[in-house]
Amino acid sequence: MIEALGPNLWRWTAPSPHWTPEKGAGSDAWEQDVGCVLYARDGTATLVDPLVAGDEDALWAFLDERTAGARVLVALTAPWHRRSAGDVAARYGAEVWIHRAGLARLAVAGARAFDGDGAIAPGVEALVPAGVAEGETAYWLPEHGVLVAREVFQGTADGLRYGVSPAAADRDALHAWLHGLDRLPVRLVLPTHGPPAPDGRAAIRAALARPPYGACSA
Repeated sequence: MIEALGPNLWRWTAPSPHWTPEKGAGSDAWEQDVGCVLYARDGTATLVDPLVAGDEDALWAFLDERTAGARVLVALTAPWHRRSAGDVAARYGAEVWIHRAGLARLAVAGARAFDGDGAIAPGVEALVPAGVAEGETAYWLPEHGVLVAREVFQGTADGLRYGVSPAAADRDALHAWLHGLDRLPVRLVLPTHGPPAPDGRAAIRAALARPPYGACSA
């Protein structure tokens, strides 16, 4: 399902090929469908963690229309979220960007790396969490007050939760970084797993007051 979140911002969900019934059970369960984002601005179409099944003709047609004549860029929140990055790159001549720490794990030919926080496309800013070193990144879209997160946040039926990867090098640094997001006027959080979280700043504060969940990988 494709949902318009703004005049130039869309989100869709697709079933993860890595999901199993076991991953959908227990206190750290995550849904089979994962979130993907398209943001178009100033002649650039940025797709965050795109996932398109081979038979999704309607979704490909939608993306064809929205990317026509534009520079196309894929922004990955983690190397294990490469999903359809290679297919998108082949179809549109897209650039694929990821934090340098995750480049070696990506296995997408021609992928490009950035080293830290900063703009990677018009209206898209990379925010690299502290305390982790696997190439994870969140993306900030100031025009809409939207934070696109990987598993650093997860949407659940009872609100947003935050996660700490078992591979986190410094959990205190990560926790401090998460609290530092309060400086941003976040109106909406778009996690990879689970529903969007409106009233973003309040949702993040509430998430940080709850126990974390376990890491995902899709």
